[in-house]
Amino acid sequence: MKARHLIALATSLATAVLSVSTAAAAQSRFDSTRPDVLVVGGTPAGVAAAVAAARRHQRVTLVVAGEDLGGILTDGLMNQWDLNVTSAGTPVQRGLFAEIYGKLGDAFAPAAASDVFADMVANEANVAVRYGEVAAGVAPSEWPDGRHIDTVMVKNVSSNTMVVIRSPLVVDATDSGNIAAMAGARYDLGRQDTGIDERMQAVTEMFTLEGVRWDDVVSGYDAAKFGPGGATNRTAWGYAKLMRDYKPVLQNAVVRDLNFGRMADGSVSVNAIDIVGIDGLDPQQVEQAKRNTTVEAPHLVEFLRSHLAGFADARVGRFASSVYVRETRHIDGLERLTSSDVWNGKIPSDSVGLASYPIDVHPVDVSDQPAFASTRHVYGIPFGALVPQGIDNVILAGPAISATHEAAGSARIIPTTIEEGEAAGAAAAYANDHHLDFPQIAMNHERVAALRRDLAAKGALVGGPVLTATHPPERRKK
Repeated sequence: MKARHLIALATSLATAVLSVSTAAAAQSRFDSTRPDVLVVGGTPAGVAAAVAAARRHQRVTLVVAGEDLGGILTDGLMNQWDLNVTSAGTPVQRGLFAEIYGKLGDAFAPAAASDVFADMVANEANVAVRYGEVAAGVAPSEWPDGRHIDTVMVKNVSSNTMVVIRSPLVVDATDSGNIAAMAGARYDLGRQDTGIDERMQAVTEMFTLEGVRWDDVVSGYDAAKFGPGGATNRTAWGYAKLMRDYKPVLQNAVVRDLNFGRMADGSVSVNAIDIVGIDGLDPQQVEQAKRNTTVEAPHLVEFLRSHLAGFADARVGRFASSVYVRETRHIDGLERLTSSDVWNGKIPSDSVGLASYPIDVHPVDVSDQPAFASTRHVYGIPFGALVPQGIDNVILAGPAISATHEAAGSARIIPTTIEEGEAAGAAAAYANDHHLDFPQIAMNHERVAALRRDLAAKGALVGGPVLTATHPPERRKK
């Protein structure tokens, strides 16, 4: 590991954390401004990275923008999983994802997800969580062969005070690769790699419905009438043939299918309204998408009342506090996951996790035809796709890993980002233990093999025999 040239800046910890009790707990464990590993992002990937590193005896600081953990699962009402499975339905993800899935099941309340993630980090003595803080800048040092991030400046969202965190290694678990971008990493925006433009996949704000008679929803699904899909006691999906008759009131709204999730209180989550033409990196445009959804949602509900059994008395409940932004940056990594890798079921020698979700690219324009390649191919996430080019001590975990626009349509799902987080946390521990940086691991076959053995020993599925490569056409969820 290269020597750390740390920038000495005076800091105050008095207002560093919104939760006083959390701050006290964190400081009683260790100085959260001087961890062995810094994880930025309270996403599912960030939680996985923090837990994985802590279970390998690293002192970890987890920086979280909000007041809870889970990202889109909690703030975005995303209460169902897109699973990576074989044609027989066998999971191709284990490790920390299996641990989380075992506690939450197929569908869950956002609060339940928040509690599970909070318990996971609370049970790790080596994790200090700093709530209510966002990364505001980095201080990089230039090296002959790249950059090294000496410090990360974080801002308390309530008080606007700044705190400097110094850590030898940083896991960027933000959905947009914010730390890597601040450090000067090269990236593509949206579908830039296609050569068309930089537009991004549609965003979606989810909302809930009250007054749905779920038994009628389950018994009323008619594949001949609605197209492929189905309904269980917790979820319902499909309805693509029905939605051909729906005419949005907004010019930038698209509703091509429906996904419903029944929560414990009887309310039903709705994942349906795509808003196109939104730059997910622009807060004002994201807020505009929220306003658009509040206009479109009542119109959609009125359509459902007259066309679907169980929805006659449906009414809008609440809207998610966060918009689901599917795509922003694709950071340039040592390797890049491509649609060919996904479609051909490539499992590279540096695979740190398996995936199989179909390529699912949401529209960037209302004129776009559906792009959901429903056939599954089990493929591997290459470790090199987690390592940004030209930066030695930052590793990615999330939708911003190095992937093409089309490949990201598969790899962006949350179970896959969780396994990326687990791999990133394990890699950080390995790097610290062996005085290495991330490129030094990625570019050495024996070191990658050692990391893979460590992940496998902890239960992750990183490769193995050739798995069944295809899966029948199925639900398109997110």
